[in-house]
Amino acid sequence: MPFVAAKLNSQPARHQIAEKIRESILDGSLLPGERLVERKLAEILGTSQAAIREALIQLELEGHVSKKPNSATFVTHFSQRDLENTLSVRRALEGFAAEEAARQRTPADIQRLEELFRSSMAAARAREFQKYIRGDLSWHIAMWEATHNDCLVDSLRRVVVPVFGFSAIRVASQPGFNLINDLQSHRVLLDAISAGEPEVARRAFNTAMREWTEQAARLYSSENEEPETSSE
Repeated sequence: MPFVAAKLNSQPARHQIAEKIRESILDGSLLPGERLVERKLAEILGTSQAAIREALIQLELEGHVSKKPNSATFVTHFSQRDLENTLSVRRALEGFAAEEAARQRTPADIQRLEELFRSSMAAARAREFQKYIRGDLSWHIAMWEATHNDCLVDSLRRVVVPVFGFSAIRVASQPGFNLINDLQSHRVLLDAISAGEPEVARRAFNTAMREWTEQAARLYSSENEEPETSSE
């Protein structure tokens, strides 16, 4: 297990543990299907197995991990059907969020989105994939929060965040994937939100989502292709 972290500080252990494991899933340090052993996690983080157990319960509710019938806990793995279903729901919910952000955004929301955009651009130019993906997720969350609709934000967190760890780092790190071109779709969407144009914002999101979905689908298919066997 490549999971490495500093000892916890005085904040509530459950929240710290959940955040550290969540970050490791999102940046690809913990892989889909990888088993999470409470004892090992407790040793790494210098905390109790009870605290680890509580954090894993929280992460299971968020969709980041799943428990098997024998009670073992694993990083959530998405089948192709799971991925397709998740992306379909995301397309509907986040398209609506793009519209609502254009209607409800405040100057502070736009400032936050601009700051995150600039940070992501710096990561893209430096080809820092993991930093780019974390920034990308932060940008999307900031867009959701610009709707000022807690129910919508919570729903999107549940649907979208787990799949970032599964697909985003894979897609972004593929040869030929242009981070700066990907980021330009955020620019178009951000401009529409800033201008208060809900329909333009939805179209911009749908275009970006379609391109991302196509790349994710191609990647998933290539990963699951069975190698050709020799006829000899």
